[in-house]
Amino acid sequence: FPNPKQTLLPNMYVRALIQEGVIDRAILVPQQGVSRDPKGNPFVLIVDGSGKVEQRTITVARAIGNKWNVSSGLAPGDQVIVEGIQRVRPGSPVKVVPFDAGQKDSPQAGKTVNPPAKTVQPTANAK
Repeated sequence: FPNPKQTLLPNMYVRALIQEGVIDRAILVPQQGVSRDPKGNPFVLIVDGSGKVEQRTITVARAIGNKWNVSSGLAPGDQVIVEGIQRVRPGSPVKVVPFDAGQKDSPQAGKTVNPPAKTVQPTANAK
C-alpha cells in the first residue's frame, strides 16, 4: 500500500479493524443448534409447517462469534431447534417456544434474515 510520508517504518506494528465484507442475506444459527452426523456433516433440526421435526443437512461457511453462517440448507424463515435437541426425533410433533440467547447483547443482533431460533418442547403424544 502507498506510504508516501513514511508514516509506517520497517518493524512498526499497527492495530487495525478491517471489515472483510458484508453478507446482506446471511443466515446465522447459534452453534448449539448445529449437530454433526457420524461422518461429520453438519445438520440442524427444524420445525416444519405442520409442527413436526425435520432433519436438514446444512453447509456452514464460517463461525461468527457463537453462531454459524449457514451457506446452504436453510431458507429465510426456517425455525431451527436450539434447545431440547436430545428429546426430539425427526417426525415427532413439537410445541415451539421462543428462544432468547441474549441476542440484544450480540453485535449481530437484528442483522439476520431468520427470526430468532426456537426452543422446542415435545408434545404429550410424542414418544
